[in-house]
Amino acid sequence: MVRGTKRRRNSTEKPKAVVTLHREDTALVDDQVTVGDSQCTGAKPYARLVGIRRGVATIDIFDDVFVCGRGSDETPVNYNFSALTHDVGLYRFISKVQFAINRATDTRRIYLNDHSRNGTLVNQEMIGKGQTRELMNGDLISIGIPALIIFVFETTDDSQYPEELTKKYHVTSHSLGKGGFGKVLLGYKRSDRSVVAIKVLNTQFSTRCSRAIAKIRDIKNEVEVMKKLDHPNIVGIYDWITVSKYSYMVIEYVGGGEFFSKVVDSKYNRMGLGESLGKYFAYQLIDAVMYLHSVGICHRDIKPENILCSDKSERCILKLTDFGMAKTTTAAKMKTRCGTPSYNAPEIVANEGIEYTPKVDIWSLGCVLFITFAGYPPFSEEYTDMTMEKQVMTGRLLFHSQWRHITHETQKMIKWMLTVEPSKRPTAVELMSTEWMKCADCRTAKQDILKNSAKAVKTTVGGQQTTVAAATVISTTVTAAATITTGGGGEKGVAAEKKRNQ
Repeated sequence: MVRGTKRRRNSTEKPKAVVTLHREDTALVDDQVTVGDSQCTGAKPYARLVGIRRGVATIDIFDDVFVCGRGSDETPVNYNFSALTHDVGLYRFISKVQFAINRATDTRRIYLNDHSRNGTLVNQEMIGKGQTRELMNGDLISIGIPALIIFVFETTDDSQYPEELTKKYHVTSHSLGKGGFGKVLLGYKRSDRSVVAIKVLNTQFSTRCSRAIAKIRDIKNEVEVMKKLDHPNIVGIYDWITVSKYSYMVIEYVGGGEFFSKVVDSKYNRMGLGESLGKYFAYQLIDAVMYLHSVGICHRDIKPENILCSDKSERCILKLTDFGMAKTTTAAKMKTRCGTPSYNAPEIVANEGIEYTPKVDIWSLGCVLFITFAGYPPFSEEYTDMTMEKQVMTGRLLFHSQWRHITHETQKMIKWMLTVEPSKRPTAVELMSTEWMKCADCRTAKQDILKNSAKAVKTTVGGQQTTVAAATVISTTVTAAATITTGGGGEKGVAAEKKRNQ
């Protein structure tokens, strides 16, 4: 398990309230501005409030009681948020006394006391006026609603994470996901406060839970593969830090959740996304795979759970992630049986020790697009007339009623991608060269990708150049871009829907 500390909470705490956050709401203007340094010259602050919203300073805390709010002549405060008067969306939520940070003189524990009318939240949970919450290193502090994050709380004497990591990144305690090898945490770059996902991997030896140990060799392979990649539909990597017991991968944050959640969303009646939206996403995924193969990388585990959405909008940018099984095709032959069974190509399922090609990715992508257009998987253990292995080996496909709304051209493309004989299966270049990929929906997808890339612009912040991706959306309800794969199982949910639609 990743080291952590237990949290005490007041019994009157209200249930968690979660909303979508926007990255522009957490961009710093006054880079590395600190408040409170003059209070105790030469003294060391016991905590720090790291400002991560535009106009919010970073505050060193020395006093056992530190009050934040609008303030007035009658109600003086230590920090008055005066720099936020232009930010009407936030400033209207701030009370004269918003909250106080208190350090207990006996236990030295640190608490947040909420004094506000509209409320203060810690890690998306409303505290409530007159209520108290103990603060832990990395906690997020919001005002009014979860979206309005203003601070990351940090204790200055905490050694939970290695200095190699903390000197570059603010590591929050907000979990974005968990898996067999560790967890994923929300983080911010110290340089510009841009959002990242920090994948914490347990690499220490443990006989009690040996399956929860990530091999340094496998992590290094994933990192080396990701470092070679630069594509708008592929999750990027920023950093990799390894210490004696843990490895930390700092990667691009993608906030819209897994693509799997979209294809089974009830608003589509579990009948697939249809022709137009399906082709919009097909363009992005085929382009990503074409790029991978052009640089000599085979993913080997393409499935809806390993595709992430940039945000919750219907037409969003997709990002291919989880390169733990990826292989550099120019360096070695591919013979290993790996991946997820219901998305594996026949040549992998056969497991005859014969070399296979990157066309296994085309088969897997064909399975993903089959689900995208129709809402159920092409191959599944839920089919009782034939084993799943035989379904794959023979390429048996069942087209249910929802395919009546899908054109014959699209059905032909899916069948082509799910051709059993690898030599007859298309390459990504061949798929991209078809008339099918020159439709209006594909052109729209291409334009949206270019627009999204253009929004990552250099902006002058506090006299320094920093990168602010204004359109990136943070949703704290989902497993982030750094999702740790735990063994899938998602295809069973789609299979269950298929069974009900038969």
